[in-house]
Amino acid sequence: MKLSLGSLLFLFLFSACSRHFDPKKTYSIEQIKSDYALMRSALEEAHPGLYRYTPADSIKLIFDQIEKQLNQPMTEREFRRVVNPALSYVRCGHTDIYASKAAGKYAKKNKPKEFPLSLYWSQNKLRVLQNRTNDTTLKMGTEIVSLEGRAAADVVADLQLLIPSDGYNMTYKNVVINNSFGPFYRYLTGSVDTFRVVAKDTNGLSRALRLTFNNPPAKAKKVAPAPTNTPPKAAPVPLPPAPPKRSKSELRRNLTFSKKDSSLAILDINTFRDPTYTRFYRRTFRTLQQRGTKNLVIDLRNNGGGRSDASVKLMSYLLDSAFVVYRQVEATVANPSFNKHLSLKFIRSGMYRLHLWNKPTPTGGLLNRATGKVQKLARKYRYNGNVFVLTNGGSFSASAIFTSIVQAHGRAQVVGRETGGGRYGCNAFISPMLTLPHTQAQVRMPMFKIVLNVPGQDIGRGVVPNYPVEIPFEAAQKAQDLDMEKVYELVKSTVNGPQSTIRNP
Repeated sequence: MKLSLGSLLFLFLFSACSRHFDPKKTYSIEQIKSDYALMRSALEEAHPGLYRYTPADSIKLIFDQIEKQLNQPMTEREFRRVVNPALSYVRCGHTDIYASKAAGKYAKKNKPKEFPLSLYWSQNKLRVLQNRTNDTTLKMGTEIVSLEGRAAADVVADLQLLIPSDGYNMTYKNVVINNSFGPFYRYLTGSVDTFRVVAKDTNGLSRALRLTFNNPPAKAKKVAPAPTNTPPKAAPVPLPPAPPKRSKSELRRNLTFSKKDSSLAILDINTFRDPTYTRFYRRTFRTLQQRGTKNLVIDLRNNGGGRSDASVKLMSYLLDSAFVVYRQVEATVANPSFNKHLSLKFIRSGMYRLHLWNKPTPTGGLLNRATGKVQKLARKYRYNGNVFVLTNGGSFSASAIFTSIVQAHGRAQVVGRETGGGRYGCNAFISPMLTLPHTQAQVRMPMFKIVLNVPGQDIGRGVVPNYPVEIPFEAAQKAQDLDMEKVYELVKSTVNGPQSTIRNP
């Protein structure tokens, strides 16, 4: 249900299109205004949560202000750069504008120069996590006070406006910035080769630097070893066998057991997109039952979502009784007037699914059959031990839905940072791409408003952990897993037993 951080990084690269694509090509004022008008009318007609967190009059004011900025010919990147903040105010992480397909192909063949620093934003400071320049005096931990004469906090605020998120959540925006500062900074500033920064070292001394973007690394060529006539040396000591390569499915999710605490298993799920989830869950929970595992950690950090049915199936192994996930899953319109501008993939299969799994409403919309559906528990291998769910701002869409439901049922303790996805739901289920006819930029359009069956009112927040854990720069620098350290602390303080399930306070 949500693009991964890696996909976001690629789609936001500053330039793009096949070999005929020209990143410097400009579009007339009439063309960019026409594209913007289509995007705006589509959102106003069919977006299911356009006014979910921002009032209609405020949305109109913001859209009008953006339109006034379309006052000169622009490249595709410049157009997206101007329009992007409007979508940020919709406050929907599934609604965004991406580069054209042609731009993506161009960027693959013509990789732009790379930002030479990995920067980490925390505690209102932007600090160097990795230095890829030739300046060896620029140490890890150095604070970047300003970029091109602008305070670092102001630059980060501009980047945050380019990253839509559910409600008023900021953790998702910050995760994206910390993982992809360079590409987003180039998207913000355009094509430049050098930039000025003011850096302040750990002793408080500041200095001005001019840094250069690096050329992308060339692919290493395999070189055959040169023939030699020297006599063979003594046989080397054999190395231990390399660990077996993990399959793609194993990279998406895997189950391991803690070496530090034999009572604890770690179920690491990086995405809910894996189609083989049914078999994997069955094997996983059968193993946990056979081993009598008392404590289970489900690691959903940076899990951007995927198949909603995969997250619901996982719930069925953990909850105590039959449950309802969705209070409402509803589309505003059944047949949008802009269908011809939607992606071919959606036209081929999306429209079919749109009507197969939904029923019409009196207002001309669609109600998904998942609304109010009672979900059954897994028939075998249900887990009754303690459950801890690890989250951060990268826990989005289906992973936030899973976390919200298991926390609301008192079946898990959440450890980490607020999820990027909303606690009370999001806008998603089916999210086709709307291709703007002139620039060919693509706007992701969710079709359904999702309201989860959890108590309380939707205040535009993600799932707030039972045990919040902040990651200061020093911990990120040392790659310390403070979330797992907190889990070990909680396990140690808990009376463990096969049936000793922790409940929410």
